[in-house]
Amino acid sequence: MNRLFPFAFSLLLLLTSAGCVSRAAAPEDTSQPAPQDMSDLLTLDAEAEAFTVEEVPEPPEEPEEPYVRIIDPAKPMVALTFDDGPDGTHSDEILDTLEKNHALATFFEVGTNVLAYPEPVKRMADMGCEVASHSNAHKDLSKMKKKALLRDLDTADTAFLAAGVEAPTLVRPPYGAVNKTVKSATGRAMITWTVDTEDWRSRDAQTVVDYVKSLDDLDGEIILMHSIYGSTAQAVEILVPWLQEQGYQLVTVTELMAYYYGELPQPDHFYGYTYFSTHGRTDSPVPLPGEEIPGMGQPAGEAPVEPAEQSPETPDPALDQLPEPENEETTGWEPVRTAGTANLSPAKSVPNPALFYP
Repeated sequence: MNRLFPFAFSLLLLLTSAGCVSRAAAPEDTSQPAPQDMSDLLTLDAEAEAFTVEEVPEPPEEPEEPYVRIIDPAKPMVALTFDDGPDGTHSDEILDTLEKNHALATFFEVGTNVLAYPEPVKRMADMGCEVASHSNAHKDLSKMKKKALLRDLDTADTAFLAAGVEAPTLVRPPYGAVNKTVKSATGRAMITWTVDTEDWRSRDAQTVVDYVKSLDDLDGEIILMHSIYGSTAQAVEILVPWLQEQGYQLVTVTELMAYYYGELPQPDHFYGYTYFSTHGRTDSPVPLPGEEIPGMGQPAGEAPVEPAEQSPETPDPALDQLPEPENEETTGWEPVRTAGTANLSPAKSVPNPALFYP
């Protein structure tokens, strides 16, 4: 009995010590586990910030003011023109450049091509570019009888109407070839050009760019190019912003006629070398139909504008280089400034007619 009592007392002490140790090691009861590493701490900080910092919304972007195109008749201007289109690819490339730079041009389109690619023609008109005719099949109009000539132009008009645009009132005769019938018996205004880039010959964008940049003064000029070449589209991408940087306003042929030469193109009138070389900048620009030039009074259309009397064609020594016509209906060519010939006068030069793009 005496031996059992010490043993029982030792066992009781041992059990009591174990219970105290267990209670001392037990963790405190928390509602959230303690973070285990630095990433957990950063996550908790981010969550806390999300609850405490209010996001301030950015103010809405103000809509851009629509571009308003205004032509100043007192400032330099030049008309870019493109023949032989439309093309399924390159016409749109040229239009992309014009649209990007808020510029316009005049497109002298071939009727058969308009039937094949009507979409670019409609886009031209929607942009405000001028859509004009380059005949129906790019034949020499001066070699046609009057009935066949008118039928060709009327057929082209049908193609334009089918494309969703108005029948053109301006025509550029293929090859620049004209006779009396072409000049004054079609019911349309015939327009040629003053600067020929000969892009059809070089098929090289840099050659075209270098030539245009080499000319001292382009104010009042009509530049000829062709919208069927990728090289021309590339040249236009360079020339359009460059011309604007030089201070030129890029206008349509009709705008150039009205604002620079002071006359709206008239039916059965021919505007070629003689016209552009004998008419300088007018002191009395005329507004386009339905428009008004500030300070000029009523818009055109309310009071008819009589066309300026065209100067009679005067002999030019350079014309001696052109072939003599066999009769009055034979083809004639208008001299122009061209990349392929040397200047024969301070302002203009005469190309070899055989070199015109067909």
